[in-house]
Amino acid sequence: MKRKGFEENTIDTTVSALKEFGLIDDRILAGDLISYAVNKKTLGIRGVRALLQKRGIPDDIINSLDIDRIDETMGAGELVRKKIKLYKGLPKEKAKRRLYGMLQRRGHSAETIKKVLDGVME
Repeated sequence: MKRKGFEENTIDTTVSALKEFGLIDDRILAGDLISYAVNKKTLGIRGVRALLQKRGIPDDIINSLDIDRIDETMGAGELVRKKIKLYKGLPKEKAKRRLYGMLQRRGHSAETIKKVLDGVME
């Protein structure tokens, strides 16, 4: 609103009214973003945290959401099963390295990646 030229008083009044009606709630937004990150983007725990921080969710809310309890193995396994077809002609170790890198960039932990890749590459 500030970029559009509204006065500070108008912005404060509007934001207060929206919060009062429950239309602005960082906790609800964070919950929706977590669901999106895990189910649609198949992000790991670090990836979910990064997405929430990028969207401006305060750290105290992020820390209170028990993000560390997310089971990232299902999403990682699904993603690997989808992407492994792309690396069919490559040597096993090269394909494994590429899949490892992809999962790592999405914020999955090394432990989860190892577990998923060992299960799928067997």
